[in-house]
Amino acid sequence: MIRRVCNRFLTAAARRWPAELRDEMLAEWRAELHAMPGTARRLRYAASLAASRPHRAEAVAVRPGRSFAHAVLSLVLVMGMAVLCVRITIDWYTGFSEETIAWQAWAAAGGLVIAVGLGIICARVTTGVTQLIRPVFTPLWICGIVYTMSLSWPLVEGYQLTRSAVIDQTCWLLSAVVLCALAGRIARSGRVALSWAVVGVAVLVSFYFAHMHNTLSHFDSPGMEMFFDGAFLRGYLVAVVTQWFLHLTIFLLVYAHSLVLRHQAGQAQVSLPPVPA
Repeated sequence: MIRRVCNRFLTAAARRWPAELRDEMLAEWRAELHAMPGTARRLRYAASLAASRPHRAEAVAVRPGRSFAHAVLSLVLVMGMAVLCVRITIDWYTGFSEETIAWQAWAAAGGLVIAVGLGIICARVTTGVTQLIRPVFTPLWICGIVYTMSLSWPLVEGYQLTRSAVIDQTCWLLSAVVLCALAGRIARSGRVALSWAVVGVAVLVSFYFAHMHNTLSHFDSPGMEMFFDGAFLRGYLVAVVTQWFLHLTIFLLVYAHSLVLRHQAGQAQVSLPPVPA
């Protein structure tokens, strides 16, 4: 039983090291554990490895002014992206016709790719956010900005905020934050590709919750099939990809996850052991 617990501790400790060093460190720890006398001493040794940092990392210079500036820039970028998405929707997608439906659909599909690219670019220019805000709370910070905007904007405009809107937006926020935080945890274990897959699931799930009281979440006819010879699926997909909130959700979650990945990459660099001369 104690041996099994010690092995679990060592495995957990090894996961915190870069992938290329895990097997070597795990083999070394197991050899030391095997040669160590006393059950209590073995257990204490394994537990200390699981609870400690990979090794004594070099001090990283933290510049509060730069981190604060990046947080402010992050706030401006997220708010600006939200306004831009609404503006483009008003200009491009408020009306459909036989002559415009084709380019509107392709433009919306291209917008999904652009949203991913903008999320990655914004993460590159605001890396200091994760020095001011813990990476696990980064999705909450980024999505929380839009959540606050979506609930406060109707009040500013003098409209009554409906209960269904509050429920939808709250469920959107919770699902996006929880799943994006899970993606960050998976990336920390070295499974970056899987973490991006979780981000993709987060986009779909949170977008669904954002439209719980809408025909899109019920998979009802959006009225777009008339442009596609009655084909429901093609019309439904066009109705989905032309939703500004889908583009914004993709941008937000890609942005948040990219910030987490860049933070983890920086931590891994300072955690690499020195090469012996």
